[in-house]
Amino acid sequence: MANNTLDERDRVVLESLHEGGEDTESLADSVTESAESLRERLAELADDGLVESTDSGGYALTANGQRVIAASGDGATDNRIDTPPEVEREIESFDLSPDETEAVRDAFAFLHYWGTASAGEIIDGVFSETPAAFESGTEWWTELVRDRLGSLPSVEPPKRTDREWRYSGTPTVEEPNEDGRIVVSDDEGAQSSVKYALERLSLDDDERDAVRAAFDLLVREGELRATEIRDRVYPDHAAGYESPSEWWNDCVRGAFESLPGVECRDATDDVWEYR
Repeated sequence: MANNTLDERDRVVLESLHEGGEDTESLADSVTESAESLRERLAELADDGLVESTDSGGYALTANGQRVIAASGDGATDNRIDTPPEVEREIESFDLSPDETEAVRDAFAFLHYWGTASAGEIIDGVFSETPAAFESGTEWWTELVRDRLGSLPSVEPPKRTDREWRYSGTPTVEEPNEDGRIVVSDDEGAQSSVKYALERLSLDDDERDAVRAAFDLLVREGELRATEIRDRVYPDHAAGYESPSEWWNDCVRGAFESLPGVECRDATDDVWEYR
């Protein structure tokens, strides 16, 4: 019968598997144990559904094993469940401080979750949680995150600054729950993000793209008049509206009013700000 109690040795093994190792000999070295003894324990962990055998004769973490790693409570692996081993290795190669490393990792996790996201949506969803000593989200993005995120495996940067970043694999949001339904996370952090709010608005794809572009501009500038937003965004993101005023009044304004962190600071001059 399998032993369902995990000890420190088990956690080291699971963490080693998460980092990309899979052969029994290297895993045995990580816990200073004989390969034969470790094989017996791996078989028990497999019975518990935490690991599974691979075609090469080694072992890999299952989804349940990943959840154990994420819930380990040591603070070092809590946000690595969304970071594949090859991505984690690349992040570690950047030689950043721990909080800077966390910021890049969290930006990747955000993109991995949604599949696509604009720069403004990533800044909004991640910067406040892991600012890494940067005073502004735009500085954090341009000096720390943008280029490093773009160099990670499975990340596709946009060819234009007003387009979305893309994760080339299957995003977490599209993975079905146990009952087969695809449901956006009920996590409070996800719900408080502009990305979450935008996805729930009753807009077609072109309208959503227009609002996203307007929001990204507002994130970069911090504060803008409605006329400035119309002049700079409408020409490339008309979304089928015949005039900039119709575009603003019938599409973007209402969306802005529903986005967290976006406020009309001065109703008289129609000045909007993001904070």
